Amino acid sequence: MSSLATYKSRRRATQLFSALFILVLPFFNILRLDIPTLRFFFFRSTLWIDEFYILFLVIMLVLWIIVIFSMLYGRVWCGWVCPQIVWTELHDGFERKMTRWLKIKPRAASRGARLLRLAAVLLFTAVLSLLVGFNLVAYFVDPYRMLAEIAAGQLGPITAACILAIALLVAADILFWRQKFCSRTCPYGMLQTVVTDSRTQIVRYQTERDGECIRCQACVRDCLMGIDIRTSPYQTECIHCGDCIDSCAAVLSRLKKPAAGLISFSWGENEVSRATWYRKLGLVDARRWVILAITVAYAAVLVGVIHARQPLGLTASGDRSTLYYLSPDKKVYNEYALTISNRSVAPGWFSLVCQGPAGHPEECTVQVDSNPVFLESREVKNMKMKIYSSGSQLHPGPNRLQLKAVNREDPEIQTQTEIVFFMPEPGAGNGLSGAMGTSR
Repeated sequence: MSSLATYKSRRRATQLFSALFILVLPFFNILRLDIPTLRFFFFRSTLWIDEFYILFLVIMLVLWIIVIFSMLYGRVWCGWVCPQIVWTELHDGFERKMTRWLKIKPRAASRGARLLRLAAVLLFTAVLSLLVGFNLVAYFVDPYRMLAEIAAGQLGPITAACILAIALLVAADILFWRQKFCSRTCPYGMLQTVVTDSRTQIVRYQTERDGECIRCQACVRDCLMGIDIRTSPYQTECIHCGDCIDSCAAVLSRLKKPAAGLISFSWGENEVSRATWYRKLGLVDARRWVILAITVAYAAVLVGVIHARQPLGLTASGDRSTLYYLSPDKKVYNEYALTISNRSVAPGWFSLVCQGPAGHPEECTVQVDSNPVFLESREVKNMKMKIYSSGSQLHPGPNRLQLKAVNREDPEIQTQTEIVFFMPEPGAGNGLSGAMGTSR
């Protein structure tokens, strides 16, 4: 069997890709919750913590995908992607290499070689644990800022304590728990029994071909979890790594057996043909197609909600103690309490514009202390605002106008809100005064 065709080689490539992906992910703010600034980065969008409804939708989508992945593929995540397995196998591989380099054999190595090996392994464990600790904290604290603080020797005590605490747990896992964590502690492994069904992917020993098994025990010796897959395909310790499949196939190929190995991945105990692309992906029944449709629809709604989200907040409430007042030049004024907030990650200048009927901006004018308004990222300003109009195209009583805030540097960043503008009834003083009006 070609080494490129083995499950172990594919798994190693997948683990390498996933490890690099997880390592660099926080540096690109693709999926990161920044606790100091209370921001959640999701691809190209930045959500603030008070936008919890969107954050909740994102978390629910991630959890839903995890559950659906488990239902389709069982514990493939555990054996192929899970960081805990990746660093455990990386550490085991380093130990084996050190043993070969130092030519350490049982009961035959010098004490100096053993101590050198122990020192190298402990140093590797410390470096790997600190790297994992830094990477995990980087999902909650800006990694660039942490690197700069580490280089300057100014890393905050809380951040440093978090990194060290995680590093200690990772070191304990590497040195003592290892695969025991997967079989006895991991909540994801326990979840499997809840979400799997009769069509979930398993690693199955083909009992119908039991007579071909030569009882070489290769599948047992090479199993990461130390189980015998021939006993049952539903052992909770099995992480679907596929190493036993490679072991069986390698032995039978050396014996020049014409048939394939006795162990294989299967959609449940009753193997389903994988002739079509969608069956190869695990879409083997109507239930899975329905779940796929729900997932796609949910993701589409979430993308739509995030895309429709405005990076600006704008509200205006009118002063109803005096609906309006008239100026000497016969213009009608309404007063409002205005609140404007900048939810984007960058500061900016924002122009306030009023639009009248049919979008004619000349029908109403905004008066504030400063227009445009400068806002820092996440800044909220409350101010008094006046809007006046000549009233040529407005009718007596309440009129609905649009108040818009527009970023001067990037006009695509804008938002608007509807306001009510009162015009006086005709027939009283100067043709414009009304029961609620006053002159100023």
